[in-house]
Amino acid sequence: MASLHSTVAAVLTAASIATAATNEIGKRGLAYNNNNVYGNATYANDFFANSSQVTWGYDWGYPSWNLSSVFEFVPMLWGLPSGNDPDWTAAVQTAGTVNILGFNEPDLTYSGSSNMLPAAAAQGYLTYMEPFGGSVRIGAPNVLWNNYDSTSSGGDYSSRVWTSYFMGNCTGCHFDFACIHWYEDCEPGNGESGADWFTSNVTDAYNTLQLPIWVTEFQCYGSDDQQATFLESVMPWLDSQDYVERYAYFGVFPGYLLDGDGDALSAAGKAYVSS
Repeated sequence: MASLHSTVAAVLTAASIATAATNEIGKRGLAYNNNNVYGNATYANDFFANSSQVTWGYDWGYPSWNLSSVFEFVPMLWGLPSGNDPDWTAAVQTAGTVNILGFNEPDLTYSGSSNMLPAAAAQGYLTYMEPFGGSVRIGAPNVLWNNYDSTSSGGDYSSRVWTSYFMGNCTGCHFDFACIHWYEDCEPGNGESGADWFTSNVTDAYNTLQLPIWVTEFQCYGSDDQQATFLESVMPWLDSQDYVERYAYFGVFPGYLLDGDGDALSAAGKAYVSS
Protein backbone atom coordinates (compact mmCIF):
# COMPACT_ATOMS: atom_id res chain seq x y z
CA MET A 1 0.00 0.00 0.00
CA ALA A 2 1.33 3.43 -0.88
CA SER A 3 2.08 5.75 2.01
CA LEU A 4 -0.40 8.47 2.84
CA HIS A 5 2.18 11.14 2.06
CA SER A 6 2.91 9.74 -1.42
CA THR A 7 -0.79 9.32 -2.17
CA VAL A 8 -1.49 12.90 -1.16
CA ALA A 9 1.45 14.12 -3.22
CA ALA A 10 -0.05 12.49 -6.29
CA VAL A 11 -3.39 14.16 -5.65
CA LEU A 12 -1.72 17.53 -5.19
CA THR A 13 0.10 17.19 -8.49
CA ALA A 14 -3.07 16.26 -10.33
CA ALA A 15 -5.47 18.73 -8.82
CA SER A 16 -3.91 22.24 -8.86
CA ILE A 17 -4.56 22.69 -5.17
CA ALA A 18 -4.03 25.99 -3.39
CA THR A 19 -1.26 25.50 -0.84
CA ALA A 20 -1.43 28.81 0.96
CA ALA A 21 -4.19 30.59 2.79
CA THR A 22 -6.13 32.99 0.57
CA ASN A 23 -8.67 34.31 3.08
CA GLU A 24 -8.08 37.48 5.04
CA ILE A 25 -10.84 36.69 7.56
CA GLY A 26 -9.94 35.81 11.15
CA LYS A 27 -9.38 32.19 12.11
CA ARG A 28 -11.71 31.65 15.06
CA GLY A 29 -15.16 30.25 14.31
CA LEU A 30 -18.31 28.67 15.71
CA ALA A 31 -19.61 25.13 15.51
CA TYR A 32 -23.31 25.61 16.25
CA ASN A 33 -26.73 24.27 15.28
CA ASN A 34 -30.45 25.03 15.60
CA ASN A 35 -31.14 22.26 18.11
CA ASN A 36 -32.20 24.64 20.87
CA VAL A 37 -35.34 26.24 22.26
CA TYR A 38 -35.13 28.98 19.64
CA GLY A 39 -34.72 26.69 16.64
CA ASN A 40 -32.08 28.96 15.11
CA ALA A 41 -28.61 30.48 15.57
CA THR A 42 -29.59 32.61 18.59
CA TYR A 43 -26.83 31.26 20.84
CA ALA A 44 -24.18 32.06 18.25
CA ASN A 45 -25.59 35.52 17.56
CA ASP A 46 -26.26 36.56 21.16
CA PHE A 47 -22.99 35.48 22.70
CA PHE A 48 -20.41 35.84 19.91
CA ALA A 49 -21.50 38.48 17.38
CA ASN A 50 -19.83 41.26 19.36
CA SER A 51 -16.48 39.48 19.55
CA SER A 52 -13.87 40.71 17.09
CA GLN A 53 -12.08 37.39 17.58
CA VAL A 54 -14.88 35.22 16.14
CA THR A 55 -15.54 35.68 12.43
CA TRP A 56 -17.22 32.65 10.89
CA GLY A 57 -19.49 29.72 11.64
CA TYR A 58 -20.91 26.45 10.37
CA ASP A 59 -23.77 24.22 11.51
CA TRP A 60 -22.95 20.81 10.01
CA GLY A 61 -25.30 21.61 7.16
CA TYR A 62 -27.25 24.38 5.49
CA PRO A 63 -29.06 26.80 5.68
CA SER A 64 -27.50 29.02 8.35
CA TRP A 65 -30.59 29.27 10.58
CA ASN A 66 -30.32 33.06 10.59
CA LEU A 67 -26.69 33.30 11.59
CA SER A 68 -25.80 36.99 11.90
CA SER A 69 -24.30 38.57 8.81
CA VAL A 70 -21.28 39.64 10.88
CA PHE A 71 -20.09 36.04 10.47
CA GLU A 72 -19.10 34.24 7.30
CA PHE A 73 -21.39 31.21 7.06
CA VAL A 74 -19.69 28.11 5.64
CA PRO A 75 -22.16 25.47 4.36
CA MET A 76 -21.36 21.80 4.89
CA LEU A 77 -22.49 18.75 2.93
CA TRP A 78 -22.62 16.46 6.00
CA GLY A 79 -23.09 13.26 4.00
CA LEU A 80 -24.48 12.09 0.71
CA PRO A 81 -27.66 14.13 0.10
CA SER A 82 -31.09 12.52 0.12
CA GLY A 83 -34.23 13.54 -1.71
CA ASN A 84 -35.52 15.35 1.38
CA ASP A 85 -32.48 17.60 1.80
CA PRO A 86 -32.45 21.29 0.84
CA ASP A 87 -30.79 22.04 -2.48
CA TRP A 88 -27.01 21.85 -2.07
CA THR A 89 -26.31 23.72 -5.29
CA ALA A 90 -28.48 26.63 -4.17
CA ALA A 91 -26.68 26.71 -0.82
CA VAL A 92 -23.26 26.87 -2.45
CA GLN A 93 -24.40 29.53 -4.89
CA THR A 94 -25.84 31.76 -2.16
CA ALA A 95 -24.29 35.21 -2.33
CA GLY A 96 -21.28 35.51 -0.06
CA THR A 97 -20.34 31.83 -0.01
CA VAL A 98 -16.56 31.61 -0.20
CA ASN A 99 -15.73 28.21 1.35
CA ILE A 100 -17.60 24.90 1.53
CA LEU A 101 -17.11 21.94 3.85
CA GLY A 102 -17.52 18.33 2.87
CA PHE A 103 -18.48 15.13 4.65
CA ASN A 104 -18.45 15.08 8.45
CA GLU A 105 -16.36 12.26 9.89
CA PRO A 106 -16.91 9.83 7.02
CA ASP A 107 -14.00 7.90 8.53
CA LEU A 108 -15.94 6.99 11.69
CA THR A 109 -18.86 4.73 12.56
CA TYR A 110 -20.34 6.83 15.39
CA SER A 111 -23.96 7.99 15.28
CA GLY A 112 -22.90 11.59 14.63
CA SER A 113 -20.58 10.59 11.80
CA SER A 114 -21.43 10.16 8.12
CA ASN A 115 -19.69 6.73 8.07
CA MET A 116 -18.76 6.22 4.42
CA LEU A 117 -16.43 3.90 2.57
CA PRO A 118 -13.47 5.81 1.13
CA ALA A 119 -14.43 5.03 -2.48
CA ALA A 120 -18.04 6.11 -1.90
CA ALA A 121 -16.87 9.33 -0.28
CA ALA A 122 -14.56 10.02 -3.22
CA GLN A 123 -17.38 9.49 -5.70
CA GLY A 124 -19.56 11.79 -3.61
CA TYR A 125 -16.91 14.49 -3.77
CA LEU A 126 -16.59 14.17 -7.52
CA THR A 127 -20.37 14.45 -7.87
CA TYR A 128 -21.30 17.09 -5.30
CA MET A 129 -18.16 19.10 -4.48
CA GLU A 130 -15.85 19.12 -7.49
CA PRO A 131 -18.32 20.94 -9.81
CA PHE A 132 -17.84 24.06 -7.66
CA GLY A 133 -14.05 24.11 -7.94
CA GLY A 134 -12.89 27.55 -9.01
CA SER A 135 -16.02 29.33 -7.77
CA VAL A 136 -15.60 28.51 -4.07
CA ARG A 137 -12.84 27.01 -1.95
CA ILE A 138 -13.36 23.31 -1.20
CA GLY A 139 -12.39 21.56 2.01
CA ALA A 140 -11.38 17.90 2.18
CA PRO A 141 -13.52 15.61 4.39
CA ASN A 142 -13.59 16.37 8.11
CA VAL A 143 -11.70 13.46 9.70
CA LEU A 144 -10.69 12.66 13.29
CA TRP A 145 -6.96 13.00 12.81
CA ASN A 146 -6.05 11.61 16.23
CA ASN A 147 -8.02 8.39 15.65
CA TYR A 148 -5.18 5.90 15.75
CA ASP A 149 -7.44 2.99 16.65
CA SER A 150 -9.03 0.52 14.30
CA THR A 151 -12.47 2.13 14.19
CA SER A 152 -12.65 3.61 10.71
CA SER A 153 -15.48 3.10 8.26
CA GLY A 154 -15.06 0.11 6.00
CA GLY A 155 -12.16 -1.62 7.64
CA ASP A 156 -9.80 -2.30 10.50
CA TYR A 157 -7.63 0.80 10.12
CA SER A 158 -7.06 4.32 11.41
CA SER A 159 -8.45 7.58 10.07
CA ARG A 160 -5.11 8.31 8.44
CA VAL A 161 -5.42 5.13 6.40
CA TRP A 162 -9.04 6.00 5.57
CA THR A 163 -7.77 9.36 4.28
CA SER A 164 -5.12 7.61 2.19
CA TYR A 165 -7.75 5.38 0.58
CA PHE A 166 -10.01 8.39 -0.01
CA MET A 167 -7.24 10.39 -1.66
CA GLY A 168 -6.29 7.43 -3.81
CA ASN A 169 -9.87 7.21 -5.07
CA CYS A 170 -10.21 10.96 -5.56
CA THR A 171 -7.27 11.86 -7.78
CA GLY A 172 -9.60 14.04 -9.86
CA CYS A 173 -10.64 16.05 -6.82
CA HIS A 174 -9.56 19.60 -6.00
CA PHE A 175 -8.90 20.53 -2.38
CA ASP A 176 -8.10 24.02 -1.13
CA PHE A 177 -7.75 23.06 2.52
CA ALA A 178 -7.86 20.02 4.80
CA CYS A 179 -10.31 19.64 7.70
CA ILE A 180 -9.51 17.75 10.89
CA HIS A 181 -11.08 17.01 14.27
CA TRP A 182 -9.34 16.38 17.58
CA TYR A 183 -10.68 15.15 20.93
CA GLU A 184 -8.54 14.19 23.92
CA ASP A 185 -8.20 14.72 27.67
CA CYS A 186 -7.10 18.16 28.83
CA GLU A 187 -4.59 16.45 31.12
CA PRO A 188 -3.76 13.00 29.67
CA GLY A 189 -1.55 12.09 32.63
CA ASN A 190 2.04 10.87 32.82
CA GLY A 191 3.13 14.50 32.86
CA GLU A 192 1.88 15.05 29.33
CA SER A 193 -0.05 18.08 28.16
CA GLY A 194 -3.27 17.97 26.15
CA ALA A 195 -2.17 21.22 24.53
CA ASP A 196 1.08 19.63 23.37
CA TRP A 197 -0.80 16.62 22.01
CA PHE A 198 -3.11 18.93 20.11
CA THR A 199 -0.45 21.12 18.53
CA SER A 200 1.57 18.05 17.54
CA ASN A 201 -1.51 16.53 15.92
CA VAL A 202 -2.29 19.67 13.91
CA THR A 203 1.34 19.91 12.81
CA ASP A 204 1.29 16.26 11.75
CA ALA A 205 -1.86 16.81 9.69
CA TYR A 206 -0.23 19.66 7.82
CA ASN A 207 3.04 17.81 7.27
CA THR A 208 1.14 14.79 5.97
CA LEU A 209 -1.54 16.42 3.85
CA GLN A 210 0.42 19.50 2.71
CA LEU A 211 -2.71 21.64 2.70
CA PRO A 212 -3.82 24.62 4.78
CA ILE A 213 -5.58 23.27 7.88
CA TRP A 214 -9.06 23.93 9.24
CA VAL A 215 -9.64 22.41 12.69
CA THR A 216 -13.41 22.24 12.39
CA GLU A 217 -13.97 20.45 15.71
CA PHE A 218 -11.71 20.18 18.72
CA GLN A 219 -12.19 19.85 22.45
CA CYS A 220 -10.22 18.69 25.44
CA TYR A 221 -12.15 16.61 27.95
CA GLY A 222 -12.04 18.16 31.39
CA SER A 223 -13.60 20.74 33.67
CA ASP A 224 -14.71 24.12 32.38
CA ASP A 225 -11.63 25.74 33.92
CA GLN A 226 -9.35 23.09 32.42
CA GLN A 227 -10.83 23.75 28.99
CA ALA A 228 -10.37 27.49 29.42
CA THR A 229 -6.72 26.96 30.32
CA PHE A 230 -6.30 24.68 27.31
CA LEU A 231 -7.77 27.31 24.97
CA GLU A 232 -5.61 30.05 26.45
CA SER A 233 -2.61 27.85 25.68
CA VAL A 234 -3.40 26.65 22.15
CA MET A 235 -5.16 29.61 20.54
CA PRO A 236 -2.08 31.88 20.39
CA TRP A 237 -0.26 28.98 18.74
CA LEU A 238 -3.09 28.42 16.23
CA ASP A 239 -3.20 32.12 15.43
CA SER A 240 0.56 32.21 14.82
CA GLN A 241 0.72 29.26 12.40
CA ASP A 242 0.44 30.43 8.79
CA TYR A 243 -0.80 27.03 7.65
CA VAL A 244 -3.74 27.04 10.09
CA GLU A 245 -6.52 28.94 8.33
CA ARG A 246 -9.50 28.36 10.63
CA TYR A 247 -10.51 26.62 13.84
CA ALA A 248 -13.75 26.06 15.75
CA TYR A 249 -13.94 24.78 19.32
CA PHE A 250 -16.80 22.43 20.19
CA GLY A 251 -19.24 23.98 20.54
CA VAL A 252 -21.94 26.67 20.91
CA PHE A 253 -24.12 24.67 23.31
CA PRO A 254 -25.07 24.73 27.00
CA GLY A 255 -22.39 22.95 28.99
CA TYR A 256 -19.71 23.70 26.41
CA LEU A 257 -18.91 27.29 25.34
CA LEU A 258 -22.09 28.29 27.21
CA ASP A 259 -22.91 27.61 30.85
CA GLY A 260 -25.18 24.72 31.74
CA ASP A 261 -28.36 26.78 31.36
CA GLY A 262 -27.34 28.51 28.15
CA ASP A 263 -27.68 31.90 29.84
CA ALA A 264 -24.06 33.05 29.70
CA LEU A 265 -20.64 32.13 28.44
CA SER A 266 -18.81 29.39 30.31
CA ALA A 267 -15.21 29.89 31.40
CA ALA A 268 -14.16 28.21 28.15
CA GLY A 269 -16.50 30.49 26.20
CA LYS A 270 -15.05 33.58 27.86
CA ALA A 271 -11.56 32.42 26.97
CA TYR A 272 -12.66 31.76 23.40
CA VAL A 273 -13.94 35.29 22.80
CA SER A 274 -11.17 37.14 24.58
CA SER A 275 -7.86 35.27 24.47
